[in-house]
Amino acid sequence: MKAAFKMTLGAAALALAPQIAMAETEVTYSSWFPGSSTLHTKVLTPFFDRVTEATGGEVTFKVFTDGTVAGGRNTLQAIRDGVADMGLLATSYHPGELSTAAWLSEGSILVRDALVGAGAYNEMIFKHCPQCLDEMEAQGIVPIAYHATPPYKTMCNKPVETAEDMKGLRVRTFGSWASWVNAAGGNAVTMTVPEAYEGLERGQLDCVAGSAAWLIQFSLFDVVKDVSNLPIGTFAGGIPLNMNADTWGDLSAEQQTLFYKEGIAAAVDVAVEFDAEDNQALAEAGGHNVNVIEPAEDLKAAFAAFAETEVDRMKALAEQREIANADALLETYLGLLKKWEGIVDELDGDRDAIAARIYQEAMPVGQ
Repeated sequence: MKAAFKMTLGAAALALAPQIAMAETEVTYSSWFPGSSTLHTKVLTPFFDRVTEATGGEVTFKVFTDGTVAGGRNTLQAIRDGVADMGLLATSYHPGELSTAAWLSEGSILVRDALVGAGAYNEMIFKHCPQCLDEMEAQGIVPIAYHATPPYKTMCNKPVETAEDMKGLRVRTFGSWASWVNAAGGNAVTMTVPEAYEGLERGQLDCVAGSAAWLIQFSLFDVVKDVSNLPIGTFAGGIPLNMNADTWGDLSAEQQTLFYKEGIAAAVDVAVEFDAEDNQALAEAGGHNVNVIEPAEDLKAAFAAFAETEVDRMKALAEQREIANADALLETYLGLLKKWEGIVDELDGDRDAIAARIYQEAMPVGQ
């Protein structure tokens, strides 16, 4: 399987022909996001369509949404066991199986925005973290492209404006956000995103930390009354595109290259489309009787002070989780974040240019 991660492809393989012929293959995809969500309508469905068109219909997809096959926490098992060929994974849900990649995802507060996260995280995993690839290989899964989200906000059923307002809040979150919530005097609660709706509805939660787009995607407009407009970090580490290793092995080298190329375009689409939907959700909040609250200076200062401790927290967490070579990995990742901040600024957020750059510098092809 390891060869699947470290393919050596000649220039001819990279010059994709309009049609890539092979035996007909139907790939099943399991998602716990709603089928009507932007993730599907503007990211995954276009990706599936591009691959099917480029292969002349030889690779098609059967998609199951809304957690009908597997939820967020058991999608990894479903792909590993061949229940589905592909699926929506989040490294943070699997700190046991994907320990190094999940630990790197913990550094959300270090990531400026989704495009930076997509570039840096993909390059980190594919080019600088062999143990991350080994962890995926042990699960019988091949990663194709990782995505990052726009900075999270805190969406609540009560106003959160000041540092004092954070105290006692029950907030659905994980990773560095959980550490922030606890440090601010709140209580972090572990739930998947779909479970959070019910948690808010039943009064088990006061807030959800996540993308403002979830107000639309997961109908959180129905159960949220206030949004704290304080960016609290970017999640990098979603794996919307991956594949069961046996299914991957049945693809030709040209098709594998196609999946990588179109996969990175899809990862960039997550950043672009989610950002647009975040802005849409905040603009429409008033129409749903949801208040967008600007943070008070003491809340901004409290979060900034917490962010200053993030590198030390990451090192301590690595020691706790026994992550091998953690200091060197973190130093490399911090360097890549700076590198991709420069690239994203240089390319002025251009979707196609950034996708091409990530493919060129981060993906495991052409080595």
